[in-house]
Amino acid sequence: MDTVFPGLVQVIDRARALGAAWEDVTVPFVASAEDGPVSQVSVMRFAMVLDGTPTDVGCLHAVCTHPAYRRRGHCASAMRAALAFCDERYPAALLCTAQPEIYEPFGFRVVDEHKVVAGVAPRLDRRPMRPLRLADEGDRAIFQRVASRRAPISARLGITGPAAVFVVNEMDRPLFYAEDLGAIVSLEIAGEVLCLHDVVAAELPPLDELLRRLPAPVRRVELFACPDGLGMAGTAEPHVFVDGDDAVGGAGAVRLMARGPFPEGPLMLPRPFRC
Repeated sequence: MDTVFPGLVQVIDRARALGAAWEDVTVPFVASAEDGPVSQVSVMRFAMVLDGTPTDVGCLHAVCTHPAYRRRGHCASAMRAALAFCDERYPAALLCTAQPEIYEPFGFRVVDEHKVVAGVAPRLDRRPMRPLRLADEGDRAIFQRVASRRAPISARLGITGPAAVFVVNEMDRPLFYAEDLGAIVSLEIAGEVLCLHDVVAAELPPLDELLRRLPAPVRRVELFACPDGLGMAGTAEPHVFVDGDDAVGGAGAVRLMARGPFPEGPLMLPRPFRC
């Protein structure tokens, strides 16, 4: 993994130190050559809500083959084993990749994604969110408590876990805590534009309440998730993540792919769960 995805092992080690052990939530499928393991495909169980129905979905990730052993069928062997595992347990499988052509022969198809944008009036009150830092023991306890009973951000496409994926993807990104709402928010503010990636809460607050607690006022919201859970009205715009917006690995445009039944129409897999 460290040969194909430089830095990923260090990220996983950091997440483990924050109480998010990767090996507790992932199942690896390995193909070996005479020298030992040379290729792997890992699977995680995502607890999701799809079109209003709670559904477990298999998420494939960390797909890699040592460069010296490529084009010998090792990855295909590991992929077939991983998909057999998924087919026995889950109605659908997901992955995110910069190379969708590799996975199309295995039955995966590209899912077009959309962000939702809306103009808003700037507003603030006296209960601003505060930064939440996963490296801080007290803040980490808050995250673990809130994440353990989080509501999905959307009934069309929402995810409740595993929280370890959120930690790996978001530990170096801005997180904020609105204590009175019991909500942890992954967001960035650029000028007067709010980029909103996820809200972790037992009961999702309305978007208007989140806007009142921002550290700075905004005039435009870009939501990188389905909008129904926050009661957001806006316009769906096509969006493709690029390498750097997602977890370590890959290059160029990173596309969501699905195998099996999956919702149709404008949707988005939130950044904290792209792997």
